[in-house]
Amino acid sequence: MAQILYVTNILIEPGALGQLTPECEKHGIRRPLLVTDAGVRAAGLLDRAIAALAGLPYAVFDQTPSNPTEAAVRAAAAIFREQRCDGLVALGGGSAIDCAKGVAIAVSHDGPLKTYATIEGGS
Repeated sequence: MAQILYVTNILIEPGALGQLTPECEKHGIRRPLLVTDAGVRAAGLLDRAIAALAGLPYAVFDQTPSNPTEAAVRAAAAIFREQRCDGLVALGGGSAIDCAKGVAIAVSHDGPLKTYATIEGGS
């Protein structure tokens, strides 16, 4: 199994969706926002993730663009707040992961995202 450890885990292996509910439980997530894109939805992976949640309440943002924009992050953050989510699950590749990281910042910090980009001089 390949695993990348940041502040959160990124699981990369066949059958990783089977670990979705245990991972949510491990991190105290009771209502995740699933962040993905239209291609992942069309491929049926979103439906498989929802089934793997085994009845856990969730919300979905499936409009992640190829290079996530602040507008996309803000739209996902609005769903996170409206649906009272308490965690994030990115389904797909780098764009979904980047969008979810942006949402994590947007729901816990004020101001434009570039304020927090170290490449822009943020903290």
